[in-house]
Amino acid sequence: MAAALVVVVLGAPIAAARDMWPFVLAGISDGAVYSFAALGLVLTFKTSGIFNFAIGAQAAASAYVFYSFRIDAGLPWPVAFALSLLLVGLGGAFLLERMAFWLEEAPAMMKVVATIGLVVLLQSLLTGAYGTVTLQFPPYLSQKPIEIAGTQVMMSQFIVVGLALAATVGLTLFFRRNRIGLAMQALVDDPELLASQGTSPITVRRYAWAIGSCFVSVSGMLIAPVLGIDVNVMLLLYITAFGAAALGAFDNLVVTFLAAIGIGIATNVIGNELAGNSNVWVTSLYTQVPFVALVAALLLVPRARLIERGTKRVRKLPPLRTWPPRVTLGTGLAGAVLFLALPAIVPGPDLNQFTVGIGFAVVLLSLGLLLWSSGQISLCQMAFAAVGASTFAHLQQAGFPWLICLLFAGLAAIPAGAIVAIPSFRLSGVYLAVATFGFGLLAQNLLYTSGLMFGLDNSEVIERPRLFGLSTDGDRGYYYLAVVVAALMAGLVLLVGRSRLGRILRALADSPAALDAHAVRTKVTRLSVFCLSAFIAAIGGALIGGASLGAGGDPSGAFGYFNSLALIAVLAFCGRRPILGPLVAAYLFAVAKIYPPMNTEFFTDYRGAIFGGLALAVALAPGVRLPALRERGAERGERSPVTARADGPPEPLVERELVGAGR
Repeated sequence: MAAALVVVVLGAPIAAARDMWPFVLAGISDGAVYSFAALGLVLTFKTSGIFNFAIGAQAAASAYVFYSFRIDAGLPWPVAFALSLLLVGLGGAFLLERMAFWLEEAPAMMKVVATIGLVVLLQSLLTGAYGTVTLQFPPYLSQKPIEIAGTQVMMSQFIVVGLALAATVGLTLFFRRNRIGLAMQALVDDPELLASQGTSPITVRRYAWAIGSCFVSVSGMLIAPVLGIDVNVMLLLYITAFGAAALGAFDNLVVTFLAAIGIGIATNVIGNELAGNSNVWVTSLYTQVPFVALVAALLLVPRARLIERGTKRVRKLPPLRTWPPRVTLGTGLAGAVLFLALPAIVPGPDLNQFTVGIGFAVVLLSLGLLLWSSGQISLCQMAFAAVGASTFAHLQQAGFPWLICLLFAGLAAIPAGAIVAIPSFRLSGVYLAVATFGFGLLAQNLLYTSGLMFGLDNSEVIERPRLFGLSTDGDRGYYYLAVVVAALMAGLVLLVGRSRLGRILRALADSPAALDAHAVRTKVTRLSVFCLSAFIAAIGGALIGGASLGAGGDPSGAFGYFNSLALIAVLAFCGRRPILGPLVAAYLFAVAKIYPPMNTEFFTDYRGAIFGGLALAVALAPGVRLPALRERGAERGERSPVTARADGPPEPLVERELVGAGR
């Protein structure tokens, strides 16, 4: 009887484990693919302080090039694989290493802007060159089945897991025992000290980027036969690598590898468990495992383990540009005249696009308040705008007046801003950027399709009002209404900038430690600016929804997560003025595309490449601007005191100075 009871008690868990075993094995294989990218991300971050947001786009580029050589050109897969690794892996490593060199002393904000610009640039180039249709790639590794505990797996999965395990072990030993590996860990914080020990910082940096970039490229080529090749899909898929790197505190390679495997297993097992649920929203929850892992890791990993790399060598951003009150007043009046006269100048069909641009200008005002005024980075601004648009739609459908709907749409985003502000209490720089990016993706994939926002059909209708007996429901009337609301938001931003809060925000951007030393509660300041920014962004989202007569959460729509990245890129090269910068950025982002030459097929395909390239240029320009100084710094790295003594006496001082002057 006892034996029978034991069999009954243990039988169910054993059977359940047997049922899950195929999904565990599939998860291990999936996680191994992403571990390559995660290891490359950690390696380059450890050695340069640059968090490469573009690993998904880089992996896609490698897969596309592999496809061109293997399918289009018909080359044997080993040859195609090697050529793609050479062109994208090593070629990309050279470009990324140069970028890291020029960003060596840049503030964390500009490092994020540079990598976001790279994402936008690569995404545009790849979709323009290869289209938006997913390319199917036939398997090239052995598909011979092997049975493990009653489950058949492919030899290709064994190969991938074995390669990932070998890469993890090899990199770990490389860091602990190889001289260059040890030097990589000292590179980012003190390259001069490293040079004084006889090791060239340039050589070490090149090794790190070569290895890391090749790992990312290999990952893209390994995943191509499994899921096909689509840059927009791969940008999301490689968040798994972000989550694994975060769980490894962006430092520990072994933990990063195990975390990638764990995320792969959890995704597959949870997906199987939820597959039978009748609720479509519930059945898709398994896809959120990587995003949850990313956000949870950044909230739970001890702050001491999240090292701010490269902070000893950061140059300050120039002060925020502001005009004198008279110039501000005169410019404001000129702008008001222009906006009031615009409906008489612009053809009727184009006017609505200007209204959409005004909505985006309000969102960009909120982003500039965070980015330029307080030094806080947000990659989820369109999520705040989506909260405003969906709340406005729900309140309007419930019968509330338009102005009440608009006010409460802004207020509804304040709790979202407060939630996103929580990571800023313990994180800054690139870590805060990654955390806000994770929040934006969770909102996109978890909340947009819920009943709280746009529902399963991912769409809500928004109607235009008739206010005060005026025809504000037409294109011209709604345009003027949007201008008035945008002017109020611009006034709010200017008022904050000239208030005590504005002075505290500027001090926060310059030196948080100094504020703490003066007993200013920086947590309250961060909370305040995120809540205010969310409020303004939500107002902008409601205006965009009204101009479009509806709002939805489609990733390719106005409130898609990628627009949060694109807005950062556009705002970066439009200047740091709190009002003019967002207005110019909104015109370029939302309006210019309907006019020549931006409405041509070429510019439609590659508009993002222009924005991304300009953002890169703005971020890299200060580092490129002093070539003579940097060349002499590189010379010191190549000819350290130790190597100088070994090679013999240096050149005469006068001659070296003349050579330097000649450059």
